[in-house]
Amino acid sequence: MKNNNYWRLILVLTGIIAVLNLAGFSKDFCDFYTDNIYALSHNLIAFLTSWCPFAIGEIIMYLGAVALFLQLLIIVLLIFFRKKKKYTTFVKKYSKAVLMSIVITLFLFTVNWTVPFRARVLKASDNTRTEYSLSELEYVRATVVEQLNRITLLLNRDENGNLIYDYTDEDIAASMRSEKADYPRLDGFYPTMKPAICSPFLEWMNIGGYNYVYTMEPTYNLYVDPITMPVLKAHEYAHNMGYYKENEGEFLSCITLVHSDNLFLQYCGYLEMYWYLDEAVYSALADMYLEPGEEPTREKLAQISEAYSLLPQLSEQVEQDLYYAWSLSVELYEENIDETFEETFAETSSSVASVGWDLQSDVLKENTYDGLTLMLLQYYISE
Repeated sequence: MKNNNYWRLILVLTGIIAVLNLAGFSKDFCDFYTDNIYALSHNLIAFLTSWCPFAIGEIIMYLGAVALFLQLLIIVLLIFFRKKKKYTTFVKKYSKAVLMSIVITLFLFTVNWTVPFRARVLKASDNTRTEYSLSELEYVRATVVEQLNRITLLLNRDENGNLIYDYTDEDIAASMRSEKADYPRLDGFYPTMKPAICSPFLEWMNIGGYNYVYTMEPTYNLYVDPITMPVLKAHEYAHNMGYYKENEGEFLSCITLVHSDNLFLQYCGYLEMYWYLDEAVYSALADMYLEPGEEPTREKLAQISEAYSLLPQLSEQVEQDLYYAWSLSVELYEENIDETFEETFAETSSSVASVGWDLQSDVLKENTYDGLTLMLLQYYISE
């Protein structure tokens, strides 16, 4: 009877996985599911795991890797112990446990990620225009630069003039929750943001954070600088609440932070906008002076730089804030990461990540991180 119940549960879960993934080909279904059903599983699982100070999902990931390795090992050992009844019985029980774990994991991935990920991308505004002039791009960049140069003069600082990073994760959650009228999925339970045990590997892979969707736990890379950290946490919270595209995560992290009551969080949100807008402006200026495929000469680069220098620039104080934040992250990294450990794993981790980033770009297309620029233009410029 117990064996029959086991296979019934496997079949039921597999059937649900298949039905939901087939239904996921419908954008209307994915939108409805994410707006109305996703929150039920999200809130329940996030509430159950939020109490733990470390990411339960990360531990499960490591245990899962070990379990799969052992599964392969015990199957190989069957060659030598296939006539041992106790051993074959153990293999069957262990294999059934592994199979159930895989099916449950796939089920959780389906209800918590596969379907929400396939929902339509949020609209930044009613403006759906996709092409903008250089002057419009420069206007939005100038607006952001103006805000940064203004806010930096109002921030709390220590006796040495360095920024005081006075905010909490709850401040970030409150800022995001306050935008629920425009982005309904931001209403709900915000779980504890947890440091990643694998932070060194995330650092080498250029990954700021990660959501364990089967346990609904958002995690962050410990070595991200303290000015980028609030944006990173808001980004991971956006994913956690059901906005899984990378441009969605970037857009919501910026917009919710710049609307915060906390000046430091505003500062962080505008800085994140600035990096994307600044790169886009410089690229557009380069396109003005260079023909398609033309290699830039020293003269052309000087012309581009001169045109760029005429634009509003970050104040010296902002530059000092950025340098100080960067130095703190470097100091923390050097204090905690052994040089031998780094030499052993850093290069391989970076190579693996490069493949992963390329694959992500192929899957997400216009919905990668760089898609933030278009969303900001749509948000700040009326049609």
